[in-house]
Amino acid sequence: MKKVKLLVTLSAVTVLLASLLAGCSKKADESQPSSSIAATAAATAAVGDAVTPAPATDDSLKEHLDISVSWWGIGVAFEKHDEIIQKLEKDFNITLKAMDIGWDNYKEKSQVWAAAGELPDIITHSLVNDNPATYNEWVKQDLIHALPQDLSKYPNVEKVAKATDVQGLYRDGKLYAIPRLTYPNTDMWAVDRAIYVRKDWMDKLGIKDPQNFAEFNAMLKAFVEKDPDGNNKKDTAGIVMNTMGYFNSVFVPTFPQFGNKSWLKEDGKWIPFYASKQMDAVVVQARQLYAEGGLDQDFAVEKSGEGNQKFYQSKAGAFALNVNAVQGSTGVKAEWEKGNPGQNFYDHVKLIHLWPAADSNVYRHTTTSFWSETMINADVNDAKLDRILKLYDWLLSPAGKEMFDFGIEGKDYTKDGDKITVTREKDEKGQLIDLKKKYPSMDTISQLAMWRNASSLEDSDANKAAFGEENVKFIQDELNWQMTNAKAIPTEFTIATLSTPAKDKLSAITFDDDFVRVILSKEDPVKMWHDILKSYDSKGLQAAITEVTAEMAKQGK
Repeated sequence: MKKVKLLVTLSAVTVLLASLLAGCSKKADESQPSSSIAATAAATAAVGDAVTPAPATDDSLKEHLDISVSWWGIGVAFEKHDEIIQKLEKDFNITLKAMDIGWDNYKEKSQVWAAAGELPDIITHSLVNDNPATYNEWVKQDLIHALPQDLSKYPNVEKVAKATDVQGLYRDGKLYAIPRLTYPNTDMWAVDRAIYVRKDWMDKLGIKDPQNFAEFNAMLKAFVEKDPDGNNKKDTAGIVMNTMGYFNSVFVPTFPQFGNKSWLKEDGKWIPFYASKQMDAVVVQARQLYAEGGLDQDFAVEKSGEGNQKFYQSKAGAFALNVNAVQGSTGVKAEWEKGNPGQNFYDHVKLIHLWPAADSNVYRHTTTSFWSETMINADVNDAKLDRILKLYDWLLSPAGKEMFDFGIEGKDYTKDGDKITVTREKDEKGQLIDLKKKYPSMDTISQLAMWRNASSLEDSDANKAAFGEENVKFIQDELNWQMTNAKAIPTEFTIATLSTPAKDKLSAITFDDDFVRVILSKEDPVKMWHDILKSYDSKGLQAAITEVTAEMAKQGK
């Protein structure tokens, strides 16, 4: 019988419920691969290139084990017990027991399970990014299992554990989580921010690619005022956005760390981006975009996706999102062509690149390579810990990637040496059937150990077959441009997972809401922002700055 953990505090519950999904940050790797091929090679080298023996040859797998696992929507994903699950269960001699969580309740549910001593064997959570204080509590309360100090038996897990931006997750020299990598390295975030623009509208109005903020603002105003669609109506917007996070990227040349919401050192102190003096210029520019009409006038009240539709339906000239969203049945290209029948997306739309910052560098997006993590229940015995780590090592291996990309060998593809031939069925439109529809568990299994976003960036046969060569080239060209011409935003990644008493309470600060208020107001934006910043002191801002600066000093930073 499981021992009940009664030490989970009410404060931990409160902090956990207050946390929000967020990205993370760390010190940038300054290496600059010269092409997207080099970037992809670097990604592959970072994780998943270790040789992993076929599971069936391992004598340690003789004992059958039941392993419980939580994941968002896993109940539905595992309901049909499809061939992907069957393969893993057979290869690793396990039975996977689904413990369902939802995006709206996973934090509360996990906390309840923790208090009752009923955490699953494999715990899916986002503590290391969203709530390092609770991660610390779980470590102290012996709720989660430390990984073995020697991970050489699990070479792909070991690569993750040794990644530079993962080092901040160690507690007293031990790692208690397997971070779920979004990309194998921080460079691959380069195409997670992008500004799509109507190049045909630019050509019609005689507009060149903007080289500074003033030219960018003038372009957006022209989209609103000069009837770019030729219908003799003033019914077009300048820039729309998918979310504020994507829109914030337009201010990276003004203040690089604003783009990824990281901490920076200013006047000898480590401060969160919103406490920087550079925010003054940002709020002035953001207000100008809105007041002069270039920013979608409805952005603050639009529901999710409504801004996107303005671009898809030719009612906006620019759109803030990312590059790999062009792929797939609901991608930017597909949605735009749905709204503009008979027209080719690439004939009308292109990307514009950001202009240099004050130091003459063009900066590209970066953040911590992971969001969320797998933790292992402290109650599992050595045999089960070994089995879970073997499973994760395979999920992170080339063999695992091959299954996620192509399906089951002999059923969905054939292999002759390095040559892979896709043989799976096609739909009525002649498109390959989506593996995630054919195997409902694929969406969960493929992301259990790693988000695998890098797969969508690859110049691979799988992507060409699934998305078309034109779309793959579009992504590769942009990745190539970013890696060749731009530098990663200077970022101190260790602070993202650093936990101090005051810093842990900064989640109560509602920056996005306050920033929107400044944009919409008619008051002096700088004075208004300074007043807001003063109010953050009552939420522990100055104490957090003092604590973080002291901790970073211990690291010689």
